[in-house]
Amino acid sequence: MTHSDIPHGQQPRTRVGALLLLTDPEDHLVLIQPRYKEGLFLVGGARHEDESPREAARRESREEIGFEVVPGRKLLDYYSPPNPKSGAEAGLNYVYDGGQLTEDQFDSITLAVDEVLAWDRIDESQLDHFTTEPHAVIIRAALEARQLNRHFDLEFARTARGGLTLLHQIDGHDAVPDLQVARHTKGVA
Repeated sequence: MTHSDIPHGQQPRTRVGALLLLTDPEDHLVLIQPRYKEGLFLVGGARHEDESPREAARRESREEIGFEVVPGRKLLDYYSPPNPKSGAEAGLNYVYDGGQLTEDQFDSITLAVDEVLAWDRIDESQLDHFTTEPHAVIIRAALEARQLNRHFDLEFARTARGGLTLLHQIDGHDAVPDLQVARHTKGVA
């Protein structure tokens, strides 16, 4: 099937997300608790139709934590398949380096109460306790990409049993063995 074989108006739809990896000066992660997701996660959200992903990340930071963060280098892309249970369409998500927040920025955090329940600073070692397994993989991969000055590509693909398999690739090559393949039973944003 070629692109021209797909009838106009019936092209696949894809959500686009833009997220920011934020840390404090001691390298603790700065995460939020969204009202609509389980566990802590990165600041960010869905791109509006008239925005680029970078513009979406800036807007989302302004909306969720009360000030604009300018996205730095893109650390990570990840694809999540459609979720028939929630009705969510397939998604392509970009994770940008949001840098280290200053104490003045922490003092100015104002949460969007309709979207965000809370925020916290946590150590990477606490991820498994405070977020879901797929989100922990995403956050760890973004941290690793920042540390190695690399770009990572994650792909969540359905398995025959309805769970998720996480395929982690770096520039088309297999990645670090402990992130290479992980099976998940929980949903992915």
